[in-house]
Amino acid sequence: MSHYQTLGIDKTSTQAEIKKAYRKLSMQHHPDKGGDENKFKEIADAYAVVGNESNRKKYDTIQSNPYANFNNMGGMDGNFSDLFNQFFGERGPFQQQQAKGNDVRVQLHLGFHEAFHGSSKNLNLVGNKITIAIKPGAKSGQRLILKGKGQPHPFNGDLPNGDCVIDITVELNHENILDPQNNIWREVTQPWFDIMIGNKITINSLDGPLAILVPRGSTPGKVLRLKNKGWPDYNTGVRGNLMVKLNASYPDLSEKQLEYILKVQEHNNGKL
Repeated sequence: MSHYQTLGIDKTSTQAEIKKAYRKLSMQHHPDKGGDENKFKEIADAYAVVGNESNRKKYDTIQSNPYANFNNMGGMDGNFSDLFNQFFGERGPFQQQQAKGNDVRVQLHLGFHEAFHGSSKNLNLVGNKITIAIKPGAKSGQRLILKGKGQPHPFNGDLPNGDCVIDITVELNHENILDPQNNIWREVTQPWFDIMIGNKITINSLDGPLAILVPRGSTPGKVLRLKNKGWPDYNTGVRGNLMVKLNASYPDLSEKQLEYILKVQEHNNGKL
């Protein structure tokens, strides 16, 4: 089954459609809601590939032509004997030329808050238990490489082990949208008159409850920027911003309240 079939979409789906399908299925099959854990991981693995434009292009290329990468291996000219020699050496399969053991690949799933705060994970690699520290700011599609933690060389014990390649998938939090600049986007809905007059609101930010002042004269759609309250950069720890978009609600008004609005309209020469 292809990653597209796992997500219930077709190959022509847009990135937005892929994201929408993933959100729906991840909520449906989440283990905390009684879903199947293996199915949930399968969905997450599929999204980690086709949900990322770069990974998706590589995946589509391999799907359409599984032999396409042969022409990119070590300057080959397309001759099959070159391919054979590159893998086994000129004297046959008993003189293998790989310089280290095989890599071990691990799919690591992190919760939203685990990725934000950082966490420790215990792994069982080639019979050895190790603990790895995940720094704050991990993202889906990120890859960590643990040098020498893979398989030993199959024929030569003097050569180094392969590596452990860890591909990370972070569980989405639908309340917070993360952009490429590490900004967290939130939407807050307030009555239109509170937005225009100005007020103080409290949101549940990544750092806990946070009071925000809405300036007088604001309009629906305005974005308030709170510096250094967004997602941390995995390498530097520098955080992006928290971007809060104001959406307006329009509650039912009494006749007396509507009369006040009409007076404002008249005072403004018929223009609100």
